[in-house]
Amino acid sequence: MSSQDDSGISFGISNDQQNFRLLELPPPLLELITSEHPPSLYLKSEQPNSVASSAPAPTAVICIHDQTFEVRQVQSSNILYIIQPFATSSGNEVESPSLSGVTSIGQFKALLELVHVQTQPVQFLRNAIPIYNEKRSFVDIHQPTREIKSKQALLADAPFSTSEFEAAWTELCAFEIEDEAWRPSASQLEEIWASFLTATTIRGIDVTKTFQYIDRILTVEEDCWNEAMPHAILRRLSSDHENTMEGWVLIDRSKCVEWVGRVYLEVLCRGNKRAPPNFLQLWRDHLPERWREDAKLDLLQAFFTDLGNGAIVFKGRSSTTTNRGGRAPAASTASKSKSKWHEKFKATRA
Repeated sequence: MSSQDDSGISFGISNDQQNFRLLELPPPLLELITSEHPPSLYLKSEQPNSVASSAPAPTAVICIHDQTFEVRQVQSSNILYIIQPFATSSGNEVESPSLSGVTSIGQFKALLELVHVQTQPVQFLRNAIPIYNEKRSFVDIHQPTREIKSKQALLADAPFSTSEFEAAWTELCAFEIEDEAWRPSASQLEEIWASFLTATTIRGIDVTKTFQYIDRILTVEEDCWNEAMPHAILRRLSSDHENTMEGWVLIDRSKCVEWVGRVYLEVLCRGNKRAPPNFLQLWRDHLPERWREDAKLDLLQAFFTDLGNGAIVFKGRSSTTTNRGGRAPAASTASKSKSKWHEKFKATRA
């Protein structure tokens, strides 16, 4: 009667340990990258001192076209081994042809996980893009050597996806001149919009319907504007960005009413001033005639503080808590709700 010697699997540790990082993917992202048409993944990190803020920036993020995942290092209570099989001859091929086992070629106590984050790219770009001036120079006593970057350079340094970047770029009415990114101030936005509304009224152009925008509507040379600024505003207010690029514009009614009120409120409240009692009437005067009655203070609740007795002030930009990386503050319970990697692995073996 024959017998077998079940001595288990031989295990060894290689002297030449290799460097590895395990990256745990969230199920939605894993499903995307294993699909028939997987998206491109971009590993990005914010440039040091690219935004003036004392809050720490994320070490790195991984982005697809419209989502951002922060890369976090997670410590494990167990040592994780990367192993590979091996087989050696015993020298007696008749009695025992070979000895098989595994050897560790790498080990570590931490892994990387991806956590989907809600970014706040508008605040990031507002800090990164200077306000336009006629001399096209940027002076900041806190950062006297700050470089005026191109749109592409800003995107490369921005710790969020391309889609989120483009949305923020449009929101700020940002524009580019000779590879330099700029944004208008609230005063410039109000002045250009008021001139645009006057010019279109004189020319009999109904801006509540689709119209063809031509540069002759505004005399940018006389008003010391750059021609890119009105285009950026119309792109911000348009309901169809593709047609706007081709010269045809359809202004979105709800976008326009809210945006005009917010911009005009900021202009009127410069220096922490209170909005005048007739602010609602002034707001309506900055709208097309057909949309005047849409102006209601409820639309601007997120942008003003009510002081009582009908007095309001613009909240300003510091009212929203953001961090350097342009991310929303993480919930304190986020890490608690997520199981450790080795606990998940143990569950799959049960």
